[in-house]
Amino acid sequence: MICTRHYSRKLDIEFEPTPSISPLTWSEFTTTLERLGKDIGDLTAPEGKGDVLGATKTTLLKTLTQLKNSKSASNPTEVVSKAEVQSLINAIASQANEEWQRQTLQSIKEEAEEMLKRASFQENLNRAKKWIEENLPKFIYFDRYDVIDSAVHLPSFVHQLNQQPVPPRVRTTRCLFEYVGLDIQHLASLGRHHSSTASNETIRRYVDERAIYLSSASSAMTRKFQDWWEQRRHKFHYQVDGDFFRIWVSDDLDDSEIELDQRSLGMQYFFSFFTVFLAEAKDAHQKAILLLDEPGLHMHGTAQAKVVKFLEKLAQDNQTMYTTHSPFMIDADHLERIRVVYEDKDGTTKVSEDVWPRDKDALFPLQAALGYQLVQSLFIAKRQLIVEGPTDYSILKAFNQAIRQRGETSLRDDVIIVPSGGLSKLLPLASMLIGHTVEVVALLDGDEPGRKEGNKLTRKLLAGEAGRCLFIGDFLEGKPEAELEDIFPEEVYLEAVREAYSLQDLGFGEEENAKEGVVNKVKTLFERRSLGQFEKWLPAAVLRDWITSKPEKFPDAVWQTVTQIFEAVNKAFNANISKELGYGE
Repeated sequence: MICTRHYSRKLDIEFEPTPSISPLTWSEFTTTLERLGKDIGDLTAPEGKGDVLGATKTTLLKTLTQLKNSKSASNPTEVVSKAEVQSLINAIASQANEEWQRQTLQSIKEEAEEMLKRASFQENLNRAKKWIEENLPKFIYFDRYDVIDSAVHLPSFVHQLNQQPVPPRVRTTRCLFEYVGLDIQHLASLGRHHSSTASNETIRRYVDERAIYLSSASSAMTRKFQDWWEQRRHKFHYQVDGDFFRIWVSDDLDDSEIELDQRSLGMQYFFSFFTVFLAEAKDAHQKAILLLDEPGLHMHGTAQAKVVKFLEKLAQDNQTMYTTHSPFMIDADHLERIRVVYEDKDGTTKVSEDVWPRDKDALFPLQAALGYQLVQSLFIAKRQLIVEGPTDYSILKAFNQAIRQRGETSLRDDVIIVPSGGLSKLLPLASMLIGHTVEVVALLDGDEPGRKEGNKLTRKLLAGEAGRCLFIGDFLEGKPEAELEDIFPEEVYLEAVREAYSLQDLGFGEEENAKEGVVNKVKTLFERRSLGQFEKWLPAAVLRDWITSKPEKFPDAVWQTVTQIFEAVNKAFNANISKELGYGE
């Protein structure tokens, strides 16, 4: 189903696949009625039934004439209703009381029933479109995130609330009061007295009531905000000084209260952002789809990461989509949610179907986010599996997720996968990790360069423990030089290449079959066919998606091989843990 809303507010609704039954127009209907009239006129009756058939013809022809001359027939393109076709069928049924009549009118009835099917289908389609239109979710677009004023002049604010349209900053501050249940007009009315007024019981009661309201609201905001903002534990204190409402904030590092506008800009923006969304999501935006443009624009990297968590919670009740140019607003744990927007060669804007578009500029925030996550994880995770490159990382990461869902042996929960960016960077990366007391296991290709660097790693950094440097070729019988891509059947890998490059006529010949390794075969095929340089990350992206979305594409042997690899990796880590604890040498 595709819904298109035009700037004129016109809504077009299309179905996929397109319905095979076309609507019945009055132009087609009247043409068919004229042909049926001729067919009815040519009907013949059994012996002795001529008078009865003549009366039947007169009745049916009269019905046809009435339908052709109806008011609806004035518009040839208008769709014929089910009721109008049904009136023809009813007329036929009324004249088919005996068997000979039913047989005589059978062909007329069948054609009328075919028209009824088309008319009925169109009415059902119209009902479906009406239901869709009535249940189509609202889309709420945000591109401004105004900071709440620390000092609000209550009489002026009450006046501004009555303006149309409501100014953006007023709307933001209004959400502050609504979220904690403060009636702003009532709060303003409690302050209608002057400091020079003599003491009386009425004013005392107003002051006490206002203090109770503010104390309750302060506690409510403190409690609710702590559930969302985890960077620090903030405490809010709402105060009314004369006609001015003020917001004071302290935190767990400094209990001194300072006004909101003196806190960090990121904290101010998140507080404002927080109150607007949570206040309005329960009212005007309930069950709406939220479209946010650069929601973390004015916050530093750590705060932007907190905004992503906030949006994750917000999306539990409101489907949420946001744009960003910042790598800190990308959730690397959910790359499947990302769609990269880029400019195509013809100047049109495209939205990628996966997270690996060809546009390098559009891809940069995603690359930066992945790089940032990898660097952050280098010293946090204390057990790391080093692989050669990003394609190995993406494929193994997808396999680990899929195998865990299958209930089979996956990597230990405390192990992360880290690409070294090539064999030349293997030793420096491993050395840096080991220097920070990170436990390392390596999984490398079984070719000569891989085994050479692996043996060097074992000899120089892993204290000669060969079991902590594993080679793909050791898990594939008869393929000691295998790369990770060789765990896939050649036809499956070639199918991924076809999809990645939109080439449907690829196949290995004698020249390719003489090569070892499926990647080398594809490279040779590209050279022979002059298809340009082969980039193995492109089919790797396709394979990664298939692993999680179409696991049936891979035979059991593939899953068994990957499970064996993960078991060997876990065994290498477990053996080292036992050694550290003194349970064997």
